[in-house]
Amino acid sequence: MKARLLCATPLLAAIFLYAGVAVPLRARASQARDEYREARRARQQAQSQLTPLDRRETLRRQAAAIFADAATGEGGPTAALRRSVLATLEGSGAAAVRLGVRPGPGATEATVRVSAAASFPDAVRLSGELAGPGTGLILQRVRLEPRGNRKQIGIDVEAVALPGGR
Repeated sequence: MKARLLCATPLLAAIFLYAGVAVPLRARASQARDEYREARRARQQAQSQLTPLDRRETLRRQAAAIFADAATGEGGPTAALRRSVLATLEGSGAAAVRLGVRPGPGATEATVRVSAAASFPDAVRLSGELAGPGTGLILQRVRLEPRGNRKQIGIDVEAVALPGGR
């Protein structure tokens, strides 16, 4: 009987050790794995939200550098804004373009008025390009209306440029 008890003692010790140490450690490892998975998912989600903001900030800095260089050139910031809008209008497919850029009142750097005729897709694309990142323009009013033979759309845009907005 004593011999059987002595033989069973290491087996009982191994069972108690497994139940007292290994099972709780396995449960904690599983919980830590789940927490790590959730933290990794949260990091990936935050990074995916941050990427467009980083891109937008990079575009804003590039535009600010371009406009800072242009503003020190001939005509100052208003002339630089005029050249920028003209560059946007150049490849737009618009006809009968009228452009006005004036120094703005109060906190605005300049006010911009564009009037043109274009096909509907070109008119919509032009308004999108004028409002795009890097232009520094904030659109106040955009009006599209049929003109003449109804194949052309008249587009009238009023916008402001804020200091440091580019």
